[in-house]
Amino acid sequence: MNRHSMSVVPALLAALSLAACTSPPPASSSVATRQNSVAATPDATVRPSRHYSIEDFIDTVSVSGASFSPDESRILFSSNKTGIWNAYTMPVGGGEWTAITQSSIDNNNAVAWFPNDDRKLITRDGGGNELDHLYVIETDGSEKDLTPGDKLKAQFAGFKHDGSAFYVITNERDPKFFDI
Repeated sequence: MNRHSMSVVPALLAALSLAACTSPPPASSSVATRQNSVAATPDATVRPSRHYSIEDFIDTVSVSGASFSPDESRILFSSNKTGIWNAYTMPVGGGEWTAITQSSIDNNNAVAWFPNDDRKLITRDGGGNELDHLYVIETDGSEKDLTPGDKLKAQFAGFKHDGSAFYVITNERDPKFFDI
């Protein structure tokens, strides 16, 4: 939105609010005639209501994050399809998901594929404590916590342009501040 559009929004909201507060016009013959003609024709805005169960709202699968493999043939992403966030890969053209993590306790979120090989970065918390650590998943499936510690939170901050290293921010020094 540009600055001009931003100034129009509050004015429009104020006008709509004021219009909602005004009294309806008195009934007149033109209003009564209009009401009679509406009653004689089917109302196109009336639709059968559908009832939704709470399960319809709760039982949803979310997907987030995406990173292409170095050869751009696969995508790394996260989903809560098991009830806990885990990391998956799938072919770019679609197909079956391959689980990279299979936790039933810790949330695992896909971060990125390494730029020059098949290793992957993920974050993982401890049983929902939201103290994410950054992990590397090696090509053989083994994992290493790159940010060990009890009460710290770490986040990926990006790869160097040449892909030779990456940056991490963490609150290890002081829980109130993040350092790179």
